[in-house]
Amino acid sequence: MREDGPQVTWPSIQENPRASTIVAWIERTMGPAARVTCIAELSVSATAKHVVDVMMGDGSGRRLVLRRYHDADRLARDPWYVPAHEALALGLLTDTAVPAPRLYDVDLDAAFCDVPAILESWIPGAPAWHPADLEGYLARAAEVLVAVHAVGVPVGEGLPRYAPYRDRERVVAPPFSTRPGLWEGVAEILEGPRPVHRETFIHRDYHPGNVLWDGSQVAGVVDWATAAWGPPGIDLARMRLNLAFRYGREPADRFAVAYAAAGGDASARHPFWDLLDAADALLDLAWPVMPGGGDLLLFEDYVQSVLAECRAGPKQGECRR
Repeated sequence: MREDGPQVTWPSIQENPRASTIVAWIERTMGPAARVTCIAELSVSATAKHVVDVMMGDGSGRRLVLRRYHDADRLARDPWYVPAHEALALGLLTDTAVPAPRLYDVDLDAAFCDVPAILESWIPGAPAWHPADLEGYLARAAEVLVAVHAVGVPVGEGLPRYAPYRDRERVVAPPFSTRPGLWEGVAEILEGPRPVHRETFIHRDYHPGNVLWDGSQVAGVVDWATAAWGPPGIDLARMRLNLAFRYGREPADRFAVAYAAAGGDASARHPFWDLLDAADALLDLAWPVMPGGGDLLLFEDYVQSVLAECRAGPKQGECRR
C-alpha cells in the first residue's frame, strides 16, 4: 500500500454480508492473479466510498475507488442520484483532456455489491478549499473546465438534460437569511425567461471539493453523478458561488475571466445562471456550516451583487424584472 494514502481500515466491508463477493468482483475485474490487499473507508457523502489497493498479477500495485450508492431513498426518488449516469459520464471522458477517474466496472443491479456501485481509478490530490496559490488554482481549474465543455456527446447517448434541482418550486428565503427581501428578488428573476445560451457537456457540481489540487495542477475532477447536457454557465456559477462563500466576489469574477482567457466562451457566464445555482445551493446549506468553511454574509453579499447586476440588464440576454 502506498504511504500517501489513508490509513487502512476494513469495517464497512468486513461487516458487509457480501464482503467476499465484493472482493471477488474487484479481483475478477482487475484481471488474472489480481488480489485486493487493503480497503480503506473514506468519509460518507452522497455515496459510501472506499479506497481499494490491488496487487496486480505482474506485481505492480493499483489503487481504485469503490463508490457505493447506498442511499435507497435517493435511488428511488432522486433523478440526479443514478449510478448509470455517472458511469456514462466517465465513459464519455475516456481519452479526453479532462483529468477524471478511469471507469473499470459497474454493478448497476447490485449483483456483486450490496447496493449499486462503480469501480474507478483513484485520483490523487485534495479538495482545494484553501489553496496556497489561489490564482494558480483559478487558472488551472478554468483550463480544465474549458476541456470539460469541449467533450463530445454522441446523439442518443442518454446523458440527462440539465434541470434545476428545485424545478418549479418558488425560491423562498432560507431560515438563516438576514435579508429575506433578497430572495424575493431572486425568485422574481428566476420566474423570467432564461438567457439565450448554447449547451454542452457539463459537470454540474464543479467546485473546489470536486476539482482536486496537488499544489500546482488540477490532479483530477471527481464526482460525475450529476453530469448533464446543459448551459456551461451552470458550471461557472457553481465554482463562482463556492469561491464567493470563502473569499467574496472578486475571486469569483477572476475565475470567469480565467475561463475566457483559457478559450472558454465568455458569454457563458451570465448572472441569471449565478442566481439559479445559488437558489439550488439553498437546498444543501445548513447554517452555521457552510462548504469549505464559507461565510453566510459573504454568500448573501455575493447573491445581492449578482442580483443588482442582473437587474441592470446585461448585454447578453435579459433578466431585468
